[in-house]
Amino acid sequence: MKYICTLFMLLTAPSYAVANNQQQSAEDLCEMEWRITDRAGSTDTDVFEIVYGELTAFNAAGHSLSEYSIDKADFVKVSTEGAKSFRKMVGEMTTPYDEARSFFKERMTPICIKNVLKTLNQEH
Repeated sequence: MKYICTLFMLLTAPSYAVANNQQQSAEDLCEMEWRITDRAGSTDTDVFEIVYGELTAFNAAGHSLSEYSIDKADFVKVSTEGAKSFRKMVGEMTTPYDEARSFFKERMTPICIKNVLKTLNQEH
């Protein structure tokens, strides 16, 4: 019982909670970025509509770009440009996008999470 209480105290300590929340926050932001990228590569939907739709859903889930010190206008600009570039690249591929989808996600998501965590750790 003594060990369980100690473990509980450690797991609920503020430093652990912040680290845990940073990980989840990074995952949530990167998942939104992936959905933007994926939809740009797999649909003909207007890229601005994709970015604003995902941003609206992100905010509705209780997140805010300000949590990451990201300016909304910059985010929209960079995400839109990135999605357009990705869409162009996918259009030039000989492999169907559906076959390459997991390849892109498996490479993009971990790098994104690493970069977001690095930024969050610099701020705290």
